[in-house]
Amino acid sequence: MNFKIKKINNKPEPEKKQKHITDKIDDHKDHKKHEEEKIPSSTLEELQIKHSGKKFKISLGLSASLIIILILTVGIVKAMSSIDFKVFLKVAGDDLQKDAYGHTNFLLLGTGNKGHEGADLTDTIMVASLDDEDKLVTLTSIPRDIFIKDAALGSQKINQIYYSAKKKYGNSTQGLDAIKNEIEKFTGVQIHYWIKINFDGFRDLVNALGGVDVTVKKNLYDPLYPKGETKGYEVFSLAAGPQHLDGDTALKYARSRETTSDFDRADRQQQVINAIKEKAVKTETILNQDRISKILDTLKENVETNISTKELFTLGSIAGEYSTDKIQHRFIHNDPSKCGGFLYNPPTALYYGMYVLIPAGKMDLVHKYMDLSFNYPQVGAENSKIQVLNGTKRGGAAVETKQILRRFCFNVTKFGNASNKNFTETTYYYQQKTDKDGKKVNSRPKALDFLQKLIPGKESTEIPDEYLKAGYPQNTDIIIELGTDYTNSPNYIVDPFLGLPVYTPKATTPATPATPGAKTPAKPGATTTTKPATTAKPATPSTSNKSSTKSK
Repeated sequence: MNFKIKKINNKPEPEKKQKHITDKIDDHKDHKKHEEEKIPSSTLEELQIKHSGKKFKISLGLSASLIIILILTVGIVKAMSSIDFKVFLKVAGDDLQKDAYGHTNFLLLGTGNKGHEGADLTDTIMVASLDDEDKLVTLTSIPRDIFIKDAALGSQKINQIYYSAKKKYGNSTQGLDAIKNEIEKFTGVQIHYWIKINFDGFRDLVNALGGVDVTVKKNLYDPLYPKGETKGYEVFSLAAGPQHLDGDTALKYARSRETTSDFDRADRQQQVINAIKEKAVKTETILNQDRISKILDTLKENVETNISTKELFTLGSIAGEYSTDKIQHRFIHNDPSKCGGFLYNPPTALYYGMYVLIPAGKMDLVHKYMDLSFNYPQVGAENSKIQVLNGTKRGGAAVETKQILRRFCFNVTKFGNASNKNFTETTYYYQQKTDKDGKKVNSRPKALDFLQKLIPGKESTEIPDEYLKAGYPQNTDIIIELGTDYTNSPNYIVDPFLGLPVYTPKATTPATPATPGAKTPAKPGATTTTKPATTAKPATPSTSNKSSTKSK
């Protein structure tokens, strides 16, 4: 559609700016219906804007990708800071799709470049959920090694679904829809939009921003980082502490996994995404026309998305309302001692020799964890302190419940026995608070909304004297007193990791030993042309049950 906006004549007088943009909006309203009848809304259109004496083009459909990849950056909206474009965007935009909770969910995928071995493996998989009412964003990383059984595509790792579907159906869109459907089944969460970016796009995006700043948590040393499109390897190392990363180094930092876990890798990926967002909203980026143009050119060549133009307008209108401190980072992995530890790596002999991840126990716990992460973001923001007390004769109930709640990311500060072991009704205690005039205020913790789904019980602000005397309320927001209505019921959550066989993967020693404390090369990413003798060539993706792919 030839969606045209009248050119802005040089620079309007300050007192005339509001009238100028209002006239434009009125003019747009008069013609909006006529324009929509002529052209499908899915058409990608270009908007020419005259700014600071120059013209540049923005491919609106592709710009939508920028908004999400930068975690709703305000860069595009504020690039023309002399005009309040929010008013225009709200009028021109379409409502975003939302789920039953009023949230909009995005699937973010990272792949290799064209010609890269395993180019269509989605080795970075994240789900971003926007809660526009409370202005919260939840970003959750999904491991690439999760094992999927699909009737149409066969049994394989989740990072192969896009590749297999694209090959089977003959186009990328159906491949992206296929992995979206699998992520929906795994998470139990509706996905509205997908965005895929390749290595080139990621690297060039960081370079277009002038690099990004991250704080490396610990020394990183990877002697087996893939060397370009060759079969060789190179050393990648980065010292702990604040680091400014260019595009190449940021990509290596996000991809490296040889000497760290996939959990660490996912954490670094979220770090870099947050750093991109931070850099994008800074003044030197927002007001730099050349930099914005480079970003858009990068996205045009390396991004696929199903976000429509009009939905982009809406995203642009709300972009500035989200702040970095409102972004919650979540992971799901196979460490049961940490938040999100609901997965398990079974013996490889049972899965065609592949290292895979499956839910520990029933899929129900994974869905409940995703339900908490995406549909109750206020709980994480609140971070209530919880104490678990066992009021029954079931031994170890407080310890087991503590571990389960910590896996659900709850802040359990204490656990132990209740005042006696004869409680039949599970009870949640919390303090009733008052304002400066002594009037009661709503002090019910938001965490109770989800806790009641896990462990049903009554609620009370009448904290027993024995707990008051013990000082529990002074450092606890919620006291959970377990009763037999929970511990003796089918709803009692038994730790699914109890009794599972322990699988310890064989250690792989590279031909050239590498020590994390080894001397850091003068420049991060220094290369070596020596290929370790014990490291096999990565396999080509395959839809067969015996496929075993490895790509960083």
